[in-house]
Amino acid sequence: MKKLAIVTFLFMISNLSISCVDKFAIPSGINSNGNNDFGAGDTTYLQLNPVWDFSYGLSKPVEISIAQDGRIFIADSGNHSIHVFDQNGNSPVGFDLLKDLVDEDSTMLSPVDVDMDKKMNVFFIDGSNRVFVWNHYWNTVGINRVSTGGTFENISNGIDSVENVGTNVWYSLLNSSDWELVSVVFEDNTAIIDSLLRPHLFYAGSDLDVYPYQTDSSRYTGLTAPADDENMIFVTDGYGGDQSPPQHRIVQINFQPSILVELSTGEIVWAFTGKFGPFVEGYGTGAGTVNQPTSLDVDYQGNLYYTQAGDYFPVHMLVPNFSGDFAAYTSGFQPEADDIMNPSLYSDAVDVAVDNDKNIYVVDQNNADVSVFDSKGRFFKMAGYESSTDTTSIMGKPVAVTVDDRGVVYVCDMDHGSVYRFKLSNSLDEDILPED
Repeated sequence: MKKLAIVTFLFMISNLSISCVDKFAIPSGINSNGNNDFGAGDTTYLQLNPVWDFSYGLSKPVEISIAQDGRIFIADSGNHSIHVFDQNGNSPVGFDLLKDLVDEDSTMLSPVDVDMDKKMNVFFIDGSNRVFVWNHYWNTVGINRVSTGGTFENISNGIDSVENVGTNVWYSLLNSSDWELVSVVFEDNTAIIDSLLRPHLFYAGSDLDVYPYQTDSSRYTGLTAPADDENMIFVTDGYGGDQSPPQHRIVQINFQPSILVELSTGEIVWAFTGKFGPFVEGYGTGAGTVNQPTSLDVDYQGNLYYTQAGDYFPVHMLVPNFSGDFAAYTSGFQPEADDIMNPSLYSDAVDVAVDNDKNIYVVDQNNADVSVFDSKGRFFKMAGYESSTDTTSIMGKPVAVTVDDRGVVYVCDMDHGSVYRFKLSNSLDEDILPED
């Protein structure tokens, strides 16, 4: 089995796995024209009912993301779980392993952020230097066998090397351009299969880190996964530390093949581990620099959006330039030119989300509302109030936001243990009513 053949098959599997997932019907009470562009006729954001609260199993929801199939994933640090809902608030089957999360030492995990990619990987962080992953597709179809070893061939001289999975030599040859995997030994190893089907460690720092940063001290505060097949994720590191500059940064974590998996469908796919990638951006106080980051999101073009607690601007966007060997990032918004970078608009901006039209949603924890901007960073409206003239928010302590393809805004309220939903009033149908 040539390495090239495996990789080619992987791309076919990635596309197939999405097509095998059941899609959720859009509730009939909400328009679904897919156009979230803001216009002159838009009025105000109205609350939708019911509120998703303790009766939905929520305790302390702290982050929320929406998968490409429309499912909503909520990180709940209060009950050590990631809740999954469809857009009607129903809990689909097949996600029980995301409840009562534990690490490899059976220590309870309190997730602080969650996101999903196209391969149906669910990534989450717990505020430490670790990233965990769980694959929904593998759990749906099952794993038949896993690779326990293989034979590598040196491309230049034809020398063979037989290695076991998991050794340093295995990883080195597997990820070397000088060697290719020509044959694989598969076994029904129950222990490895069970570990891959459960939420498991994806990344825990790296000795490839850049001095003076300390990987062991990293404290990941935000996580985002690109929507396509980029084979990478991004995290924000808010550790700080005593070194100069402080350890405030955005880090790219690349996918590194680790073990081949034979699914019960006969498909052959890679299981990946995380590898420290190119440095995205570090500490500073100007536009496009990082200072006490609190959240992170990415749009379909690879632009990164983040909030921060440090000086001087609470909300930033980074635009990648892919002309070199690595992406170089520059600020997409500028102070005094773009509303979104005006610090006076916020009291405590803690989370940011971007929709498919690149409209931007910023949660303010102290003001208990959501500021909405268009793709150019121009202020549009506030969400979180009963009407456009009210000054008292419906929410208590909102900490996270996301938005679906229909323009429904979901907000996690940590104090109320609830998820609130809002929709522009001019896009509501008669069948859906605002909160009384």
